[in-house]
Amino acid sequence: MSRQWKKLILTLFTLLALFVIAGCGQNQKTDKNVAQSDQKTATLSGEWESVDELESIQKVFIPKGMKGITFARFIEAFKDFKMALKVDGNTVNLSYDYDVTPFAKAFYSIYRDKDKTTEADFIKEVYKGESSFSEEFKQYKVSMDNDSGIFRYSATGDIDKSKQTISFKEGLSILNSFPASVGDKLDPVVYNYEIKDGILYLYADGTTTKEGLPAHFEFRFKQVQKQEKK
Repeated sequence: MSRQWKKLILTLFTLLALFVIAGCGQNQKTDKNVAQSDQKTATLSGEWESVDELESIQKVFIPKGMKGITFARFIEAFKDFKMALKVDGNTVNLSYDYDVTPFAKAFYSIYRDKDKTTEADFIKEVYKGESSFSEEFKQYKVSMDNDSGIFRYSATGDIDKSKQTISFKEGLSILNSFPASVGDKLDPVVYNYEIKDGILYLYADGTTTKEGLPAHFEFRFKQVQKQEKK
C-alpha cells in the first residue's frame, strides 16, 4: 500500500473519531439541558400527592420509642395512609382523610387490659379521643366522624420562598398520637422544603425533649399531573 493511501486512511479515521467525540459531547450537553429544564418546570405551585408514606410515618414513630411489636402493628395500620398538598401563592394546605379503625384495632391488639373492655368498645373510645383532639384546633379544619371512623385533617401553612420554609401555626400531626415535631402537638413548627428530581421534600429536624436524641421528620410528594382537556 502506497504512503499516500496510508495518509488518506489515517486522515479518514481521524475525522471519524472527531465526529464521534463531537456527537458524544453534544449528547451530554443535551442531557444536561434536559435535566436542568426538568428541574425548572418542577415548580412549587400546584397540587401534590404523597409518596413513600410508610417511610415518613416511621420517622414520626421513632421519637415515641415504641417496642418492636407495637411499631410493626401500627405501621401495618397505616399502609393505606395518603396525604395531599396544595400550593397557591405563598399558602400551602396539607390534608389527609384517614379511617381510624385499623389503628384502633392495632392499638387494642397490644392493650394489656383486654379483659376489661371489648374491641368494639375500645374502638369507640379511640374515636372519642380523636374527636376531642380535633376540637383543640383553632386555625386548622380538623374533624372526627364517629359513625364512619374517618378523621379529617386540613392544615394551612405560610411559605417563605426566600428561606425555602413552610410555617405551620398549629404544628403537624398524624392523629392525636403522633405529632410530626419534637414539641407539643399544637406547637408551631417550621419545615424546610426542596424539590429534587421532581419530588418535593418537606423536612424538619429537632431534638427530643426527654431523651435529647436527634429526630428527623420528612414527607415526600410528587406533583399531580393535570389531564389535558379533550
